[in-house]
Amino acid sequence: MIRIGMAQMDICWENIEENVRKAVAFFEQAAAQQVDILVFPEMTLTGFSMNVDLIGPQWQKQVDFFKKMSKEYRILTVFGYPMPVSDRLLEEHPDWNRYHNRLGICEDGRLKVSYAKIHPFTFGLEGKYYQGGSEIVTMPWRETVLGAFVCYDLRFPEVFQISSGQSEIIFVISNWPGSRVDQMDLLLRARAVENQAFIVGVNRTGAGDGLIYNGHSAVYGPGGECLNEICEDERLITVDITTDQIKDLRSGFPLKQDRREELYISLWKKMRQ
Repeated sequence: MIRIGMAQMDICWENIEENVRKAVAFFEQAAAQQVDILVFPEMTLTGFSMNVDLIGPQWQKQVDFFKKMSKEYRILTVFGYPMPVSDRLLEEHPDWNRYHNRLGICEDGRLKVSYAKIHPFTFGLEGKYYQGGSEIVTMPWRETVLGAFVCYDLRFPEVFQISSGQSEIIFVISNWPGSRVDQMDLLLRARAVENQAFIVGVNRTGAGDGLIYNGHSAVYGPGGECLNEICEDERLITVDITTDQIKDLRSGFPLKQDRREELYISLWKKMRQ
């Protein structure tokens, strides 16, 4: 059994110190409830800020905090943070934006995964300040495999299909506004059914930069069932899962073996000609 904790956090806008205090309280609650994996929302310690000159230079401080907490509390930790694009890549691509919006996974004081959000939210100006990533990341853990995406990635099912070729639990960390939260609910459920995977969607709550967020963090099982009560307040939500359910479903209903990847690629190229 794996106990997942979802930190549905009311992020204080661009206030790293206050958000660190909140995050510590979530770690304390998670440890008391014997959580194995603790998942925080996108851009955990700053909110969905485009002020890269303010929050960007503090990226290492944010990562170091979660590395320390993962070791101190012995909890696998999923979180969001900004990070500069490497000097090498900027030399090769001088037109690129200087930062990535990233998802990190820390275990025992080490940063094991650093995923750059593939799809910046251009409608919300994210594409003006953050560079889209180009790699899908998975992580073997215990007897399963973890995958990870960030917020707007949820609207692009192709990347989930690729990830779920290996991963059985996929995290989606978000700052998804309340005006479209019903779409987030629908898409999380759809990604679970399509990929025969557990989808762990963790969204912030509260207000930031003029937007209202209302949580709806949830774990969806591989059959599309929501495994927790949906809520909108700041709280730790815990769900117990076992990946045996995925293994049984995938062997009993082998959906992926009917996919025609090469045909999809050729059709895609033909449609773009």
